[in-house]
Amino acid sequence: MVLAVHLYKRLMRKGRVIALLALSSVPGLVYWLSSFDATPAQQETRYSDILATAGFSFAIAVLILTVATLREERDGGTLPYIYMRPIPRVVIAAWSIVAGIASALTIALGGWLTSVIAVLAVGGDLSITWSGLSLFVAAAFGYSAVFVPLGYLVPRSLLVGLGYVIVVESILAAAVTGLAQFSIWRISLSIFADLSPIVGNEATQLLGPVSPGAGGGVIKLAAILVVGLAALTVTLQRRDAL
Repeated sequence: MVLAVHLYKRLMRKGRVIALLALSSVPGLVYWLSSFDATPAQQETRYSDILATAGFSFAIAVLILTVATLREERDGGTLPYIYMRPIPRVVIAAWSIVAGIASALTIALGGWLTSVIAVLAVGGDLSITWSGLSLFVAAAFGYSAVFVPLGYLVPRSLLVGLGYVIVVESILAAAVTGLAQFSIWRISLSIFADLSPIVGNEATQLLGPVSPGAGGGVIKLAAILVVGLAALTVTLQRRDAL
């Protein structure tokens, strides 16, 4: 637990948090700008469409934040001191991912609250926003489970992660049916679509072959978390500084 708190505090530096909160707030800002003259029905469908399409900005915010979880410790030369403690590598990996998830959830809450404020500003129905929270939270868990290990495993992990979000999530997953099933954003969107009272056409099209379902989405995210934990644990054991 001490390790998770240490990593969380190191990640949540003031300037970084402000910048990433602004990035994760893009969907709320877009909704606010586009929904002043919309009818109540249009506002409801537009909420799901904008969160689904503009929400990739949140994925980038999580990437920038969570790849630094262990990378900064490694680059700063403090990782050997963590190794020196009698802590199993799986525990180090687990608490590192917990710290990444906690930091991502902080940014997720900020992004979601911006969308709530935007709905209030245009006089919309707040009931549509609760499902939006599920999208942000699910994406925070899924991307953190991938990006925390990536930050330790791969040199220039930020560029690799950007390539994943832009090329794989945005382009290939839309073109290749089988690949869409492994898209973290679409898995998160499947949870959102199952819980949302109304899902717009753009959100449905982005979801593609992935069926809406909160239960199935949670199971997929849990599997991604297990794989990420296993990959990070094995790598920590192989690169053991001792």
